[in-house]
This record gives sequence, C-alpha cells and structure tokens, in this order.
Amino acid sequence: MTDYEKFCMISIVWHSTKIEGCSLTETDTKILLENEITAAGKPLKDHLMIKDHFAAFKYIKEQAKKKRKLSIKFIKEISAILMKNTDRFTNTASGSFDTSKGEIRPAQVYVDKKYFPDFTKIPTLLENFCSSVNDKINKVRDNDIIKLAADIHYNFVKIQ
Repeated sequence: MTDYEKFCMISIVWHSTKIEGCSLTETDTKILLENEITAAGKPLKDHLMIKDHFAAFKYIKEQAKKKRKLSIKFIKEISAILMKNTDRFTNTASGSFDTSKGEIRPAQVYVDKKYFPDFTKIPTLLENFCSSVNDKINKVRDNDIIKLAADIHYNFVKIQ
C-alpha cells in the first residue's frame, strides 16, 4: 500500500531542492530519506540540502498540528533548520549574517532583473505578513485551505 503522505513530503522536498539547484533525482531523494543511502557521485551539499529541507518540513508539520501561530521567531527557527548544513556566515556592505542560524539578511537581494524589498523593510513586512496569515488561518474554511496556502507562499516569497 502506498503511503501518500510520505510520497507527497518526498516529492515536495525534491521539487523545492531542485529549484535551488540540487542535483539529486527524485529517486535519489526517496532512497536518501527512506534508507539513508547517498547517491554515488553527487555532491555532499546536495544530500545535506535534502536532509535539511525534510527536517524543516517535518518541523513545520509538527508545529501545525499544535496550531502554532506564525511569527518572526517561528520563521527564523524554520530557516535555521532549512539552512543548517548548506549555508553559512555572510559579510555584506550593510552587515553580516548567518542564515544557518535563521538570521535575517541585512542586504539587498535580486534574481536576474527582479529586486526584492529593501532589507530595512523586511522586519515590518514580516510582522505584517505574520499577522495577516494568522488572521486568515483563523477564518479559513476547509474548501479554501489550498488557495490560502498558495497565497501565503506567494506573499512570503515576495518578501525575501
């Protein structure tokens, strides 16, 4: 019998890490997470990325069962788990930070031609985001949960 919950978790982890440049296949990911067997010839960093993403996913799931409210502290905890083995201390002109500890970046971010919000606005944007999410979660009806999840993801990514 197929464990659909486990299948979905592995698939989400694989897709998330693939977007970040991980070289493991979905099968490699499944074997790593289920049997602790690494893929021959693939970088250690990619295996660690998979493990960290899976640990963060499980942590979020545990906290959701406890109905934990979203907060900047919670986001930092998740970030620290997510980046535990694959990120590090970074120096920038505007300050230093360690994403492996969940610290918020004091630096401008852009991808290709897309610039994200000025780093000085991030704390306020995150506070507003958390407040909005917590309010919406309290009011969501079962048939609207998928739309809410997509909206939350989209709005969070816009802040980064």
